[in-house]
Amino acid sequence: MSLIFVKNLRKGFQGVEVLTDVNFQVDKGDVIAVIGPSGAGKSTMLRCLIDLEKVDGGTIEVEGEPLVKDGIYAPPAQVRRATGKMGMVFQNFHLFPHLSVRRNLTMPLMKVKGTGKEQANALALETLKKVGMGDRIDAMPSTLSGGQKQRVAIARALMLNPDIMLFDEPTSALDPMLTLEVLGVMQKLAADHMTMLVVTHEMSFAKEVANRILFMCDGTILEEGTPEQIFGHPKHQRTADFLGNNIK
Repeated sequence: MSLIFVKNLRKGFQGVEVLTDVNFQVDKGDVIAVIGPSGAGKSTMLRCLIDLEKVDGGTIEVEGEPLVKDGIYAPPAQVRRATGKMGMVFQNFHLFPHLSVRRNLTMPLMKVKGTGKEQANALALETLKKVGMGDRIDAMPSTLSGGQKQRVAIARALMLNPDIMLFDEPTSALDPMLTLEVLGVMQKLAADHMTMLVVTHEMSFAKEVANRILFMCDGTILEEGTPEQIFGHPKHQRTADFLGNNIK
């Protein structure tokens, strides 16, 4: 069974179609890199998966349970159950600036799952240690570098024990050194068999860490395959042009 199954997904804004007939699936243990030019619809697709944007048509199933089927949404409780299986990390961290790192991690867990304060604090420390931030548990976000903020954001998403992690260009706001920090954490998650769907412009990550690549262009998935196939032998000229390859 696929963890995520997407069929005929469509989404537009003010009469402009941004996603046109998107089809793919994510299996357990996959690390899928979604690449393509700016404006291809990559971030919109992720936002539809986690119900931050409503689709205009198509089907999204999470672990066999429909979030939306043929454009008709499931009841709210079922939508919450489906989206609760996914964690999301955004480009710009989205930490609460007035809360400490500890509270950024514990508050969602306590509110969403009703976890007690002591248990939530212990889990926060354990999770922060996984991303190399255990010593900053009581820091305020304003005192952290961009890479540290993103690592905290990853830890916050992991706190809810998701089955699937979604990453929306998690390094796009970072300089090269901080990018390496965050990619290192993501590479460790991949090594621990976390299922991940990653929108990224980091081609080295896509080539070395992902097991599958989706190339998006003009609102659809034009090509998919292994890194070797996509980077070494792209089938479409648009893919080759994007990657700077030549099709012979």
